[in-house]
Amino acid sequence: MTFRKLLATAALALLPLVALAADISGTWTTSFESQVGVHAFGSDRRADFRAKPNGLAYVPAGCDVYSRSDHGGEYLKISLAREPSEPPGCKRRFSDAIDPVAIVAAQRLRRQLLATACIDPLECERCVQALEEQVAWVSCVAVVAPAAGRWMTPRRLKLVDDLIEARLDAKLTVQELAGALGLSAGFFSRAFRAAVGKAPHDYIVDRRISRARTLVESTDLDLTAISHTSGFASHAHMTTTFRNRLGISPGELRRRFD
Repeated sequence: MTFRKLLATAALALLPLVALAADISGTWTTSFESQVGVHAFGSDRRADFRAKPNGLAYVPAGCDVYSRSDHGGEYLKISLAREPSEPPGCKRRFSDAIDPVAIVAAQRLRRQLLATACIDPLECERCVQALEEQVAWVSCVAVVAPAAGRWMTPRRLKLVDDLIEARLDAKLTVQELAGALGLSAGFFSRAFRAAVGKAPHDYIVDRRISRARTLVESTDLDLTAISHTSGFASHAHMTTTFRNRLGISPGELRRRFD
């Protein structure tokens, strides 16, 4: 299911973790999960891509872009009713920008779009404004990732992702993740945060929520069974985590898909 909201200044869409193909010209996007697919800029020549989780991307209006992912990944898409405010000469496209302010704003918008109660237009406008400011800043400044973040290459991130997915329903420590790459826990934590904008533990919780959401939305499994399959200590623990991060309980989310 795609959750949408039309504001006076922008159109918001929260796209689900499904296969997708889209023209994203004139939009900002924030991916909440890693995505793998192919894209093309201004031609029919398509190239493989692997997008980071929490990465911010911007494609100016008029830039011919095609993007396709056979597995998808939840992401937020924002189309302004006007061109974003930015100094002349700064309309360059970018992707995979890890920006803490943008991450928080995107997560707050997701909470609003998932909310079962009346959406708060003022909160949405504040978040869109925060994202617009960050897009303008990133598109005008040559942002250099920290050295530790550059060490976390796409191949290494995939190894970490694969290990997390394989162990999601069990206890998983930062030491184990670091050990899989032959690193100390301290350096791994710094490199991981620089690369994806979140500490390893926070990212693991995000992945548990993602698995639980998929099962809640697409199966009839009991919520207690889903909580254990997704690595939560209990149904209550899963519910508390959902409310804290998504603003909605697993039961409320399931009813939206009934």
